[in-house]
Amino acid sequence: MIRIMIVDDMPIFLEYLRGCIDWNSYGFEICCEAHDGKEALEKLDEFYPDVVLTDITMPYLNGLELAEKITKDYPEISVILITGNNEFEYARKAVKLGVCDYIVKPFEKEELILSLLKLQDNIGKAVESTATKKDEHYDELRGLIYAGAHDEEAAKKLEESLFERTGQSGGYLLALIRFDSKAFSEKEGDSREQLMNWENLIAKMLADKLDIAGKFEIFHDFENNIVALMSFDSSDDINNYKGYEFADIIQIVKNQLEIGSAIALSFAESIIDVKKAYEKALGFLTEKGYGQLWDLRNNTENISYSSLDAIIRLNKDLEVLSADDAEEVLNTLWDKLRDKKNSDENKISITDMNLFTSAISILMTNIISKGFSIDKIYGDGFSPEKFMAMASSSEEMKNNVVFLYRKRIEFEKGKKQSKTHDIASAAKDYIEMNYYDSNLSISDISEKLCVNQTYLRKMFKSEMDMTLTEYITQYRMQMAKQLLTTTDEKLSSIAEKVGFNDVSYFSNVFKKFYGISPRSMSKES
Repeated sequence: MIRIMIVDDMPIFLEYLRGCIDWNSYGFEICCEAHDGKEALEKLDEFYPDVVLTDITMPYLNGLELAEKITKDYPEISVILITGNNEFEYARKAVKLGVCDYIVKPFEKEELILSLLKLQDNIGKAVESTATKKDEHYDELRGLIYAGAHDEEAAKKLEESLFERTGQSGGYLLALIRFDSKAFSEKEGDSREQLMNWENLIAKMLADKLDIAGKFEIFHDFENNIVALMSFDSSDDINNYKGYEFADIIQIVKNQLEIGSAIALSFAESIIDVKKAYEKALGFLTEKGYGQLWDLRNNTENISYSSLDAIIRLNKDLEVLSADDAEEVLNTLWDKLRDKKNSDENKISITDMNLFTSAISILMTNIISKGFSIDKIYGDGFSPEKFMAMASSSEEMKNNVVFLYRKRIEFEKGKKQSKTHDIASAAKDYIEMNYYDSNLSISDISEKLCVNQTYLRKMFKSEMDMTLTEYITQYRMQMAKQLLTTTDEKLSSIAEKVGFNDVSYFSNVFKKFYGISPRSMSKES
């Protein structure tokens, strides 16, 4: 078993990570949990995991700092970061420093599975777990798509054998999934056997992911393409089915494995027509490229709304203060879940929990990065976990998330309309343009803005929840950290560039701010 430590400061997200995957079936076990980077470091020697799965934004010691310490002091432990869209650059930088991979919130659980299996080269264990089930109806299913059911008696027997159906069915949808084997084989070190292992694993993932009003069988044709044959309970069910699971698979496989894929959905009125549906899908995909889901019921491309689209839009909405668009994004994602699951809307599922906690994580990360106070926005002692736990249904939970986004956006809009905001923003801009000047002082800022020093200090503290001196130090430390982790410059040069004439004093301030010395964080170390 591959041992995993999960690290996140949100209990609701730790709960999701524990329950979203059947860890054992993929060869993994969660050996321990931590609520921040400091606690994670304390548990490393006790549990010694193979993989640390950590969020970036956490108190005391964030995920990026934790990753830097692990890659330096525990090089045999692999690290995967969980990140929001506005933290992309930090994540990419961390990969250069030795972090193995990063997952973007909100993510599908299949993305995490592929990232972990890719990391540990643990495909074989997952493939073995599907072997018994795979052989159960293989001959009958392959015979159906290649030879067909020639009469009603044979069709009736197949329906009973494959789908335990003796009454009327709503029809069949056949999904054919093809992978770009040529492009995969051209990748250095990748073999046909490796691709077949991934194809078998993806078939298993799809079986776990599919949730329809009816029954389905998943198998491989003689070219090892994945075939999903779905029998629906009614014609309404099949007409309303949109195929979101398959659109997700295309995107996940592309992002995690860099393998192109294409999927065609083909309709069969009865089991006798399944052979024709397979031939139609195969012929269609032979002529098409990769990267799309095609719904041959209408001969059109199925345009899917992806999680990455949502991340980008939510972050943009927070920047441009568009509460209406943020609500539309959250409603669209929620509707997608309802269509995908066809389940009780009042029940709060693990999938719902992932979506909403990821949206909250994006929101909280934005608030922290902007320097705003969570308590000032939502009230003293506010806890997102407790607030979300108050919801009695999935829809109420979604409405709570919409409320939190609106409240945060209204808070900044209110600030922008105040004189306090204008003064604090101008002071902030001046500091960020002149932080390198070792002689930078509050009197300089006061003189530049034509504002009394006492009034300036009061306005800045009220707006930013920190003093001017604290902000100058914070910004200088952030710039120093950036230079330390991305350049080979000497410590004395970096100190001078961020406004310190004395390198020893700079080192003391840096260590007090980050908890480690600048040499420990430098690119050279």
